[in-house]
Amino acid sequence: MRYEIKYAIDQLSLASIEASILMHPASFSIAFPDRQVNNIYLDTPNLHCFYQNIEGVPRRQKMRLRWYGDLNHPESDSVLELKNKNAELGWKDSFKISNRLIDTKEKLFGAIAEHPVKLGTMVPILHNSYQRKYYESSDRLFRLTIDSKQSFKIPFSNMNAHDIGRYPIIVELKYDAEHAERARDIMDYLPYRQTKNSKYTNGVTELLF
Repeated sequence: MRYEIKYAIDQLSLASIEASILMHPASFSIAFPDRQVNNIYLDTPNLHCFYQNIEGVPRRQKMRLRWYGDLNHPESDSVLELKNKNAELGWKDSFKISNRLIDTKEKLFGAIAEHPVKLGTMVPILHNSYQRKYYESSDRLFRLTIDSKQSFKIPFSNMNAHDIGRYPIIVELKYDAEHAERARDIMDYLPYRQTKNSKYTNGVTELLF
């Protein structure tokens, strides 16, 4: 189980945010090459997960298919993730999807059926993408990601992705629960205000309301 502390930043450039992270006393450095993250989120037709997030239900779960690179073609290395939340603590159950092109709702359901996952009435609701940068502290106990250039679309549709320029850059600090006390020192040197932010909620609000 780990904490994911989010900072939504709309008054600073990406370059200035990177500079502040590289000057942090924890000696953050680049941990992984930048890449595009893509997700297809599933929810019930009446948006049960969406409204749980809006209402701040402490125990909740989101289901998504995640892959990297090509926006429209989840092929190799796509992963089905059940993202669980209990107050501020979270964890993921992950299932690797066999190497196949998933370009229809039916193919997505077929891939999910190969794993011990209860789909119920859930259907694909939102396809979102963003650019992610990865950083890690020198002791490798704390990770930081920077997400920018968010876009949203309806899954398996012909619509163009909506580039949502007004949504802020998201900085996320991630660490295991056992390091919660030390994390206070890490957060003291991050010059941002902690916020709540859900890319899924942002996208559904933008496209469906």
